[in-house]
Amino acid sequence: MKATTVDSAPVPVIAPNSACSAYTWCTDTGDHHSHMGVVAEVLGTGQGSPPHLQAWLHDLDGDGELTASFTHRGDSNDFDVAGLHSYAMQVGAFASQVMALADQLQAGTYSPEPTADTVKKPTTWTITIEGGGHISGYLPPWVERSSVDDYAEKPLRADRLGLLVDIDHWLTVEGVEMSVAGPGYKDLAEPEDVFRGYLQVRPFDSDPLSRVPHVDLEVVEGRWMENLGPADLADIADKLRAQAARLDQTRKVLVQARIDWEANA
Repeated sequence: MKATTVDSAPVPVIAPNSACSAYTWCTDTGDHHSHMGVVAEVLGTGQGSPPHLQAWLHDLDGDGELTASFTHRGDSNDFDVAGLHSYAMQVGAFASQVMALADQLQAGTYSPEPTADTVKKPTTWTITIEGGGHISGYLPPWVERSSVDDYAEKPLRADRLGLLVDIDHWLTVEGVEMSVAGPGYKDLAEPEDVFRGYLQVRPFDSDPLSRVPHVDLEVVEGRWMENLGPADLADIADKLRAQAARLDQTRKVLVQARIDWEANA
């Protein structure tokens, strides 16, 4: 392929009416020196309306310097790699918040027509009290285990009704096993589940936040984040995604650091 020079930069000449041979993402055809290609967009909701969001790559000078642009309602911003990663995390965080809103909306408004297969009587738990009587409560369908089972074998003494404050219904949230060292200088790293937790409800707890379904997360052994609601979980998930992106970027820096170290240390 021959090349001409524009501003001292060699630029490939593309044959008219042909696909771009410089970049696979370029949507320009024919004889062109600049390159542009829309690679992502969120379409407008109205017929014929412009996209809400657009992101694309371009090499406007044809000199091999790639830039990413992001347009929202006609306002355009250019980003380098780090800037685009940062902005993408903000957009991802917004998307997660929208999903959380959708979940709350569904929980508040979704009411499918009941059928013979879907109509079920609410499940309840019952504790018999010694000397007569019993105490019952609602047992949600998502419950994996319940401390009510501890009182199934024999009636509860009337003078021990205070134990009801400890009733707990829960579902285990699996953690991620990682090698974690203790705080001591000589403590060896051992496998440990991080960010494990429980979806649970404690109907007789003194804390009103514990008396509704919530999540408790154990970040590491002995370190808990408690009484988390839907918005709290969405915020934590966003921050962990952002941290994961930072770790991906740090890994790239680490690879180059090791190469440099091997060559120069």
